[in-house]
Amino acid sequence: MKLKFLGGAGGVTGSKTILSIANENFLIDYGLFQGGSKIRELNWENHDLSNISAMILTHAHIDHSGLIPRLTANNFKGSIYCTKDTYKLCEILLEDSAHIHEEDAKYANIKNYSRHKPALPLYTVEDAKKILKSFIVVDFGQETPLSEHLSIKFHWAGHILGAAFVECIVNDNGKNNSIVFSGDVGHNRSFVLNGPEKLCNCDLLIMESTYGNKLHARTPAIDVLELYLNIILKRNGTAIIPSFSVGRTQEVLYLINRLMRDGKIPQVPVILDSPLSKKANKIFNQTDKNAFLKSELLECCESDLFPSTLREIETVQESKDLRNIPGPMIIISASGMIDGGRVVHHIKNRITDEKNGIILVGFQPVGTKGRLLLEGIETIRLHKEEMPVKATIFYINALSAHGDYLDLVEWLKSADKLPKMIILNHGEPASSNHLRLLLNAQFGITTTIADLGEEFNLVNL
Repeated sequence: MKLKFLGGAGGVTGSKTILSIANENFLIDYGLFQGGSKIRELNWENHDLSNISAMILTHAHIDHSGLIPRLTANNFKGSIYCTKDTYKLCEILLEDSAHIHEEDAKYANIKNYSRHKPALPLYTVEDAKKILKSFIVVDFGQETPLSEHLSIKFHWAGHILGAAFVECIVNDNGKNNSIVFSGDVGHNRSFVLNGPEKLCNCDLLIMESTYGNKLHARTPAIDVLELYLNIILKRNGTAIIPSFSVGRTQEVLYLINRLMRDGKIPQVPVILDSPLSKKANKIFNQTDKNAFLKSELLECCESDLFPSTLREIETVQESKDLRNIPGPMIIISASGMIDGGRVVHHIKNRITDEKNGIILVGFQPVGTKGRLLLEGIETIRLHKEEMPVKATIFYINALSAHGDYLDLVEWLKSADKLPKMIILNHGEPASSNHLRLLLNAQFGITTTIADLGEEFNLVNL
């Protein structure tokens, strides 16, 4: 039995792992690398996946699902197993991602700033639509055999709708073992989602370490958001919130609605400039709320969840027209890392005005525009133009959908029996190293860190 890490190792994007049992191979996640140009080049690598029997998808975020439309080009012919809401989200996320790749390629060709002549999309909308036919939906808690060697069970991870940690029940040469892939693990402080299920017993845990050396603020995010929005709006500025379309946007809208309803921020226009987020809002409102959402949301009707001043933008022209509208107002747009999409245009249009503010509400990997802004860069390059940073940059670290290192420790403690071994992935080196030292010291569990391309022989589980 072997594990090989093709992504999500030494960094927080591009998650993809191959589990080999006997003569069969299974792929866990197939995510997009995000960040600087050198990291993004990894997305163009071709992996021969003709020997992959099936794929297991932990959740729909693009850093875990965003290369799935390239599977066919890499000779994959199996099925993709996921939960119901993960499938619904992938229906919109993968097509949207493909559209962005197509539009970015067109824009690069018009502006002539790509070193590829012509610039090509990583994959197309047609590729995304085609691969969706390979998905198989599985209920949470339902044991599903994939072969004589492997059965899987999805458990609620508390990260975004549909997100699961995956219990793999392995039969290798007559010996039974349990391996858990954490995917991304949430926490109990979300205003919207229930926290993760307790960790099931397992021999080996492959666990994310995104915030392995950081603690989220325990100050309620709604209080911090109130402070930052008032600073911007009371000087007649525009608050730009780059936000992931799935999960983060719905929580931010809910918090803004509560602040307006309670009279804690002005009643200003709230612009959601993301057709994808609009679709995600619809899925959010249609999910099985009793199973996944906090109890206080269960009594809310759809009109109560989001601000009454909300305006959802659809067309490119409507998005462009926002350039001429003065503040005060709030613009929420994707992507959360400012690595593409309409939010880049909004920031480019307003970053040179000191009245405005940019509120970052999610993790910003090394090399992303968001990380550069967090680090205090004075001039930022957007669409090959140098822009002076005059707008105020704010950061809320209490809205992350990932658990911090205390949350991960508590999740590990929730198991009736600790795993024999832990392999950390999905973390920058400092985060993974800190968490490894913590777990070794507190639990005495053999804990190691996966490197990109590393292969583990699992012979003594």
